[in-house]
Amino acid sequence: MALPRSLGLDGLAVVLHLLLLFSYPWASSTSSSVPGSADEGFKAELLVVEPISGAERPEEQGIREFLARNMEPRHAVAVVVAGRGSKRHKLLEEVAADKDLSHLLALGISFAKGKTSLKVYRYMYDEEVYTGKWTRNAIQSWLQDVSYPPVYRMNQQFAPTKYLTNNPFGVVLVVKPLSEHSDALLKVLEPHAAKFRGRLKIALFTRAAGTTQLCDQYGVRTDNEILLLEKPQETFRGSRHSRAPLAPKHRMENLTLAGIDQFFVDYSAGTLPRYLTSPMSRQKHEQKLLADAAAGESLRELAGWDFVHTVEDPKSSVLVEFVSTNCESCNEFDEAYRQVARKIRELSLPQNSPWSNVIVARIDQSANEHTEFIKGTPWLKYWPRGLKKRPVDVELRSVESIMQFLEERTSAEIDEAKDSLSSTSRPKAGGGKTETKALPPQAKPSAPIVQLGQPSPTKSRGYLSTDSDLSEDSGLADDQEGEL
Repeated sequence: MALPRSLGLDGLAVVLHLLLLFSYPWASSTSSSVPGSADEGFKAELLVVEPISGAERPEEQGIREFLARNMEPRHAVAVVVAGRGSKRHKLLEEVAADKDLSHLLALGISFAKGKTSLKVYRYMYDEEVYTGKWTRNAIQSWLQDVSYPPVYRMNQQFAPTKYLTNNPFGVVLVVKPLSEHSDALLKVLEPHAAKFRGRLKIALFTRAAGTTQLCDQYGVRTDNEILLLEKPQETFRGSRHSRAPLAPKHRMENLTLAGIDQFFVDYSAGTLPRYLTSPMSRQKHEQKLLADAAAGESLRELAGWDFVHTVEDPKSSVLVEFVSTNCESCNEFDEAYRQVARKIRELSLPQNSPWSNVIVARIDQSANEHTEFIKGTPWLKYWPRGLKKRPVDVELRSVESIMQFLEERTSAEIDEAKDSLSSTSRPKAGGGKTETKALPPQAKPSAPIVQLGQPSPTKSRGYLSTDSDLSEDSGLADDQEGEL
């Protein structure tokens, strides 16, 4: 028995089903519930499936109407048929009391004499029949496994607790208008859902008035995109002086059926670019960069869109300042850092200047996601040029000391590049031909922190220690701010 493909609902039941979708209290969950809340109004209890008196088959009709009432928004309903007061009745009451199941599916019991059965009905898919041992752990494990439809097909509501905030798997949100949640789209997605069953759950989703809060929280920007969240429990939170990187996210706009297939192929290969959230659209950010360049702005403002591309560019040496909202130390350091940016710009103007590939940038981590551990703001990190880029922390705060650091690093990197170039072509023994060798890996700094001596008190003041443990996000203090 499936709903609605093979349930065989009569006309009255179909009308009842549609009415309940719009009138049941949970139908407004996407607009009224708070994303990330642990409770969407689902009680951890075994519900009683009442037979419909006067119906030709009262118990069967009761199950049909029970499914219609409880299918949204979780799209999974378990129904056990057992005798009242039997051992299996008591067992299912214990199972239903598990709060870790209530956000996944509804559980009901239809009292009847004879053979006991347990089935899970999922929206738009055939039912699953339980054939395992009748023990609490076995049934709970089975229900957790089968409660996710191969592809969740959003109707008028969404289940954020099931698919986002309390989801132990990754999730793929395929965002299209409800009218475009087609069978063709399902046909493309279902093989990928089967392949990644133990790793990712796939859900058709839509960007609409009732889902705006969820979209803003998770970075859904359009109604025509795919968004893969490896750990949907994690969300970007602004206004933090310390930051740990979130689990990878991947995104693609302007969906086609072939493009969706390729998205999963690239994900399997590990070649999808990271998606880092930013309040400004990519187009607006690029327009701002062009306007800043035209105005002669020497300090480059980074966003989630271009952070990774900029710092990992092998042709560039990049110094980045990480700042945050309401950071007094950031404000105090601002003018000194701008002076560094202006000096670098002036030095890069002559033709063939060794400074032409040095970028001085800044990112506001209260608004933009990035990939780095930051213990407090302001914080400086430097990425040397080269194919193997390993950032180093820079604990310098005076213009003179930062310029000295950049001058020494730039000279060293130029020398390393010359040595690498000369080593790629050497004469073979006994012949005039040359052979090409692979470039050596970028030399790693002997320590993750760079410090060029103690500046005078008038030029630089103390900063943060770097001995704290950053292995877990929970170890970062939200209010930690670097002192100048």
